[in-house]
Amino acid sequence: MDQNFDIVCLGDATIDIFLPLSESNSLNNFSFDSGEKYLADGYRLFTGGIASNVAVGLSKLNKKVAIIAEIGTDILSDKIVQNFEEDGVYTKLLKRNPARTPTLSAVISNKGRHILFTAHINSEHEFSFENVKSSWLLLASLGDKWKNAYQDALSYALANNTKIAFAPGGNQLREGKDSLTGFIAKTDIIFLNKEEAQSLAGESDDVKSLLEQIKKLGAKTVVITDGLDGSYCIDENSNVYHAGIVQTDTKETTGAGDAYTSGFLAAFISGETVENAMKWGALNSASVVQKVGAQEGLLTRDKLEEEVKKLENFEIKII
Repeated sequence: MDQNFDIVCLGDATIDIFLPLSESNSLNNFSFDSGEKYLADGYRLFTGGIASNVAVGLSKLNKKVAIIAEIGTDILSDKIVQNFEEDGVYTKLLKRNPARTPTLSAVISNKGRHILFTAHINSEHEFSFENVKSSWLLLASLGDKWKNAYQDALSYALANNTKIAFAPGGNQLREGKDSLTGFIAKTDIIFLNKEEAQSLAGESDDVKSLLEQIKKLGAKTVVITDGLDGSYCIDENSNVYHAGIVQTDTKETTGAGDAYTSGFLAAFISGETVENAMKWGALNSASVVQKVGAQEGLLTRDKLEEEVKKLENFEIKII
């Protein structure tokens, strides 16, 4: 039986263990001394990965979402499935491979900053789209053998008139612009941070120039986030927008970009304006950084609509 979704998110599903260090620790740029013991303020275990974070964020914003990823059959993989199901993400498209375990990341945070240690497990990324119908497809970060999976996903999308959102990860960006141009050219919207945009479009510090250069690669809409400087977007008609951030107390920044992506994308695929999409993204990101973990602070649709009504002095301008 065919399954119909607002969006299918394809990428990695990982396990993230968060170790927020006790405030009594005073680390200087995370330089650890050999043999020293550092006290963590508890720990939290979450499902992670760009596709996973965005899928959960979209589901909380009332989108019908499925996740396509490869996991194992071990206890950590069971935890991944459990977390997705609790958040309303459809899991029957997950590929469960007895020969592998999930990629595991340890996130050590201290005073609003974090450092990430990752044990990556390589996969073949052979996914099936049989009997899947979706209005949108998100292509997100995958491991080393990502090209065939991306190409199969692209073929599916083109054959089914499915729109494509793209949030490339480190493995994709390290391959360089030439390896990604064919995918970007078919993309309806691409999400990057400023450093990622510079890796594709040159070292210019002018975000407007970066937007224009990436749009020339074929993406209809380009979104670039730039930390405390907010976010930028160039739309289908080449209008360029800049939005600030929502001021808040920051506890931990992991997942801020993914939260922005899920907020923006939920609005975008609902037919909201670019300005409203940028508001949704900024609010979702601001909520996430107040919590530990990439998913803990993600807003529900009802909560987001409450926050939009309270939003003051949030400027979005055309530049």
